[in-house]
Amino acid sequence: MKIRSAIFSTLFMIHGVVMADECTTWGCFSTIETLYVNASGNIFVGTPLDETKANCTASSGVFFTLNTKSSNAKEMYSSLLAAYMANSKVQLRIIEGSGSCELSYIRLGKY
Repeated sequence: MKIRSAIFSTLFMIHGVVMADECTTWGCFSTIETLYVNASGNIFVGTPLDETKANCTASSGVFFTLNTKSSNAKEMYSSLLAAYMANSKVQLRIIEGSGSCELSYIRLGKY
């Protein structure tokens, strides 16, 4: 029994820690539930979690925003679309204290 436990523990450490879906002060780690683009070109991102836990003011109380004037906005939007289409988990890091929960970066990975 101890050998099985040791093998399981070793395999778990090799594969890394499984990250749970969560929203916290820095942003959210989850799947993307909503991508919303309005006629003005604003891009809003929603997860199935509570974005109000982030240290910012979520747009409409539920969305993070992508600044379309950022030099890499197209790349960030492309990453968001890829994660949405694949139903993959993504880390959405916001600029803490921003009035619109502006995304600082997006991280994709095999979690």
